[in-house]
Amino acid sequence: MFKLVYSASTKFKYIAQTMAKINDEGIIEIGLAGVKAWIMSPDKTSLSILEMPSISFDEYNVEEETRLLIRTDELHKIVKRATRNDDLVFQYSAEEQAIVVELRDRKTGFSRRFLLPIISTQPPEMKEIKLEPTVRMAMLSDDLKVLIQDVKVVADILTLEAREGEVIARASEAEKSYEWVMRPGDALLDLEVDEPATSSYSRQALEVATKPVGAADTVKVSFSTDYPIKLEFTFPNGERMDLYVAPSIE
Repeated sequence: MFKLVYSASTKFKYIAQTMAKINDEGIIEIGLAGVKAWIMSPDKTSLSILEMPSISFDEYNVEEETRLLIRTDELHKIVKRATRNDDLVFQYSAEEQAIVVELRDRKTGFSRRFLLPIISTQPPEMKEIKLEPTVRMAMLSDDLKVLIQDVKVVADILTLEAREGEVIARASEAEKSYEWVMRPGDALLDLEVDEPATSSYSRQALEVATKPVGAADTVKVSFSTDYPIKLEFTFPNGERMDLYVAPSIE
């Protein structure tokens, strides 16, 4: 039903790792215009939505739209075996009821073949998410990683307080505390604040956002008071990954 060839194997390792960190299974839709995947955490507090347009693939041949429930942890294990010289080739095998994942070396022509079992060919429909955040900012992905790792030293909850011209990241626990005042030109690449907002999030849930950093230079972050946070990563060939994390409300 489909054959997809994707040459950026190193980038896909980061994508697959992020998916597997959220849940060991996820829904993937192979459409005529591209691939879309939804991965929801078991406690339903985190959601990853991956979009890969057909133009991001070196070869994109889809006969009909297909929705599948797959093991994201097994996909990650397979993709980890790829080298930077390998193309990732995905094909559906009706006979084996699985996705055939081929790691094909562009230099030698050698290939290795793995089977990725399909859990279901009729997964549930996933609804689009529509949020209306009051704070929108952009920052380097590496700075986001620094922020989350800083918080890890201190506490399990990160609080973001936004007001005109700045966003303050705070964390505290027992006798420990942390604060980073971020402004445009100083950690932030851009900042829009429609109205002041304060919201807190699980540091452990946000840690998933450190995984795509190796494939995306910047990240867009948006939130409101006691509102889910959205982290949007855009990759060089048009791929996009959005991560949503529910607020932590005491």
